[in-house]
Formats: sequence, structure tokens, C-alpha cells
Amino acid sequence: MTAPNQPEVDIVARSFTENGCTVTSIIYDPADAQQILYGTVTRDGVLVGSYYCADRIRQQDWRIVTADGHDLTLDGNPVRPFDQGSAVIVLTTILTAPKDEIDQLLRDATRPPR
Repeated sequence: MTAPNQPEVDIVARSFTENGCTVTSIIYDPADAQQILYGTVTRDGVLVGSYYCADRIRQQDWRIVTADGHDLTLDGNPVRPFDQGSAVIVLTTILTAPKDEIDQLLRDATRPPR
């Protein structure tokens, strides 16, 4: 129940499967603005990581947090995906790769095109 004179807020969870991982997004105002508050990625019931948008209004400045609770970094610099789809790709394909391949895959994915 909402308080008097307070607009009703819709927040929904949507899930889908990508590369054997379950991606769950928490979405504010799904019928209109569809702002993603955050999302999680699990594989076989184990957390791979999560993502969120630091600037929800513009839906930019995405962040990835690994399962150990730290921002995803490469060579000491934070990895900042361009959008939600890019964050999902990093979490479902790169962070689920063998440990010894993750840094190289991140370098390849973040290298500017030639």
C-alpha cells in the first residue's frame, strides 16, 4: 500500500539465460522509462557477479562487481562497460572463462578498434 499523495512505483525482476548463465535484472518503471537498477549473473546457482548503472537517468557509467565484492579491474583500472548488454557479455562470457584466460579476454574486449 502506498502512502497518500505518493505515486505508485513499479519495480520488476526479469530473468533470461545467456551462455549457460542466469541473468536477472531489476527494472524500475518497466512500462515507461525502464531504468535498470542492477542485475546479477549466476552460473549453476553460484554468483558470477553483478552490474549496475551509476547514472540511472542517462543509463550510462556502468559498473561490474565480481563475486568477491570488488569492482572489476584490468591492470588496476576499472572496467566500465558501455551499456547493460556489454556488462552482461563480460559477466557471461569473459568472467566464466578459465581463470588464466580472463585478463587476456578483457584486454581483447576493451582494446579500441584499429
